[in-house]
Amino acid sequence: MGTFINLNNNASYNFKAPTIDADADGKIEVVFPTHEGQAPTAGATIAVNINRQVTTIDLGELAAAATLNATVSSDVERGAIIHVKALSDGTARTVTFGTGFTSPALAGTISKTKVQSFIYDGTTFLPMGASLQID
Repeated sequence: MGTFINLNNNASYNFKAPTIDADADGKIEVVFPTHEGQAPTAGATIAVNINRQVTTIDLGELAAAATLNATVSSDVERGAIIHVKALSDGTARTVTFGTGFTSPALAGTISKTKVQSFIYDGTTFLPMGASLQID
């Protein structure tokens, strides 16, 4: 177990290993849980690279329907999360989830923002529930 010290306020933080019988005598490695925000250029096809355990993708205001494709790094572990945010312009814009996803499309609503979250099952990103309109 390592100790990490915040040099600004002298607070210390430790990672504590859980007691899981099935892991006894094993060497369990996990990717450090970092976050990345992405704002890719919108287009008919949008490609993103998923390199971290948590990624927020802001597609901005869509002027056309789009397909979102994800290339997933080998360092991304089961349980990783993606949050996708998209705003339709004066026309309802649909986001189709292609490569890297197993999900129904995100149906847009005129001049409204929708969000959808996904969890990685080790092979593909699956929706964590229904999409939400946030405005």
